[in-house]
Amino acid sequence: MQEVVNHLEDAGFRLSSQCDVRPSCFDLVARRDEQLILVKVLANIDALSSEDAIALQLVAHFFNATPLVVGTKTRRGELDPGVVYKRYGVSTIAPPSFQSMIAERQLPREFIQRGGRFVAIDGSKLREARLNQQMTTEELADCIQVSARAVLAYEKDEMDVSSDIAERLEKVLETDLMIPIDLLQEKPMEKPYRQLDKPPQETPELEKRVNEFFERLGMKVLWTNRAPFHVAAKEEGPPLMSGVGSIASWTLKKRMEILKSVSKVTESDAVIIVEEGKAGESVSDLPVIRQLELDGIEKPRELKKIIDERSSQ
Repeated sequence: MQEVVNHLEDAGFRLSSQCDVRPSCFDLVARRDEQLILVKVLANIDALSSEDAIALQLVAHFFNATPLVVGTKTRRGELDPGVVYKRYGVSTIAPPSFQSMIAERQLPREFIQRGGRFVAIDGSKLREARLNQQMTTEELADCIQVSARAVLAYEKDEMDVSSDIAERLEKVLETDLMIPIDLLQEKPMEKPYRQLDKPPQETPELEKRVNEFFERLGMKVLWTNRAPFHVAAKEEGPPLMSGVGSIASWTLKKRMEILKSVSKVTESDAVIIVEEGKAGESVSDLPVIRQLELDGIEKPRELKKIIDERSSQ
């Protein structure tokens, strides 16, 4: 964790405090200019659960951020340098390669997923080079020992290309075809497996009311139990993050200390919605809205105004 923090700080990123609530789909939030990353740090990347991977992609998509896992090994051994591993669709990389990528723009070229080692190639450039060499797809296929159908699929970017075949293609066609993998430009899948736009089953009454409130305001909603916030909502721009619960809850107060740090880095508003207490109270200097006040808020800009007023108190 400290190694990753050092790499990010040296590369000019602003960091949140460590998100040490459990479970959590990310450990750090990092920003450099318009670049926002949600980072999960694991010694053994096999420890990434499918639930954490799904939540990480959903939260990253909601915040227009890049999800990334940094780790050192799998049960089979150390991670190779300069190689991207995929875990439930999330890109994973070793700390030295991570440092090279964010500090020196040395991008990885290979990725490993079920089925072997692959690279991305420029399909249109491949077709152009083949035509310049006056080769048919069948002739090129014979040279690199694949089918003509596979060559056509490579040219249309419809099939992953193994590292050794890509090297053969470059040798035969005498041109560079491999495309470096820019993980920081990768965007998460919008709906990797399921959408968490409703609070969980057997939902407490307060969470139901909060969900109805945001939907009434016409805001998109994301619920998660794997982040410092319980719910995020947005109309456009950065989402609003909210903790939901009792103002007397020790767990809520611990989460809100982290949420305050995360909100600064993501440049998002944060608010606590509680079932009791006074509007003038705050949790970790974050503004509080009581559930009784929700019915009187009709538009997102009214909510924004209340948050701004109570944030400056």
